[in-house]
Amino acid sequence: MLVIAGAFLVAGVAKGAIGIGLPPISVGLMTLAIPLGDALAIMAIPTLTTNIWQAIYGTGLKRMVKRFWTLAVAAMVTVLIVAATLGQLGSPMATAWLGVLLVAYSILALVAWRPHVPLHAERWANPLAGIATGFVTGITGIAAIPFLPYMQSIEIQKDDLVQALGILFIAITAALTVALARQGAFDLANVIGGFAAVVPTSIGVWIGQKSRNAMSPEMFRRIFLAGLLGIGLHMARGLL
Repeated sequence: MLVIAGAFLVAGVAKGAIGIGLPPISVGLMTLAIPLGDALAIMAIPTLTTNIWQAIYGTGLKRMVKRFWTLAVAAMVTVLIVAATLGQLGSPMATAWLGVLLVAYSILALVAWRPHVPLHAERWANPLAGIATGFVTGITGIAAIPFLPYMQSIEIQKDDLVQALGILFIAITAALTVALARQGAFDLANVIGGFAAVVPTSIGVWIGQKSRNAMSPEMFRRIFLAGLLGIGLHMARGLL
């Protein structure tokens, strides 16, 4: 319980300071003490809670839904299909691949690699990004690659990006929640843990927001990404 509370406190600080990182950081830390399937089930409720506010806050909700609905639908359908057919979600092998994913995500973010996708290409790029993201999420349980690099590569204003990320995370997490429920991951302990995790997550977000003035967001980002890289390397040892 202490590891779970600490994981969401740390992940909440990252969410409050830099706006992203709640699922990969919380799940990465929790898997040091509990199985991946349980970590994903507990992560679902705090993730949905924080992203609902992120999605509805702002003036571009309808525009963002219209712009990215194909990405959201493609990701949701692919998550459900991959989770049902491959049956790797929450398995020890998925834990190792999640480690690889965290390593790749951390390295890409640390080197600030930014591809560029022009606006006119989104008609076909959005569903492709959704399918690729759904495939990875259906195995590892985390929507990070290629979802986040893709969203950072498109032509979009900062406020619209934050709102779009909230909308898409809700869609992907909802599909992941359905897949986990079909596997029986939501026992009473995990449901209670998920609701209880909202408290340390909220405290962490508040601390992260207040700490922005004490340390630059870039420094926060590098610290958390370096820690995430270490966690990923530890988890990826299962492939050796």
